[in-house]
Amino acid sequence: MHETRQRIIEYLKEKQQATVEDLAAAIELTPMAVRYHLNVLQADNLIGVSAVRRQSGPGRPQQIYKLTEAADDFFPEDYRSLTDYLLDEVSARLGKQGVGQLFNSIANRLVKEAPPPKESQTFEERLDELVTFLTEKGFAVCWEAEKNSYVIHAHSCPYRRVAKDHSEVCLLDQQIISTMLNTTPNRIACLTSGDNHCTYRVTEPIELIMDPL
Repeated sequence: MHETRQRIIEYLKEKQQATVEDLAAAIELTPMAVRYHLNVLQADNLIGVSAVRRQSGPGRPQQIYKLTEAADDFFPEDYRSLTDYLLDEVSARLGKQGVGQLFNSIANRLVKEAPPPKESQTFEERLDELVTFLTEKGFAVCWEAEKNSYVIHAHSCPYRRVAKDHSEVCLLDQQIISTMLNTTPNRIACLTSGDNHCTYRVTEPIELIMDPL
């Protein structure tokens, strides 16, 4: 981003709102130059006019500018570190078994959003629904049939960076697969172990459960 526009955004982040004159004084530019940059920022939906201040004397009304929600993307976020700290603390308090139970509970909440199995639905049709559901959650997933089994490949995982230090996160997709397919997945490859993708082998259950999850 242009340096001047970055300074305008930073000033508005600190002060919450400002007029053209406020910005001109703060970044040492003429009001005309500031208006040019404000017009660009408005066109990019990064700032908006929060109010118009009428002056007591002659002159144009003063517009008061503020940042839009879209401008928040220009300020750093560190959700990964926060997640790491939280998981470290949870692990210290609950232990490995407790953390496993926690992630299983999260997975069960997630899978409630999935479509329930349908009457007379084939296992492969359910696999297609699983792929669609995981894709909506940020995974890149596909499946293929093998002799007497099926293989599910997750080429990308939305939690892969966190999972490198906290393998418990892998329980999420494993539990989702288990619950949606009513079978026990066998993980044979994992991104966190240096593999190119996560892979699970599943076998079709003797009878699909038709009751809602």
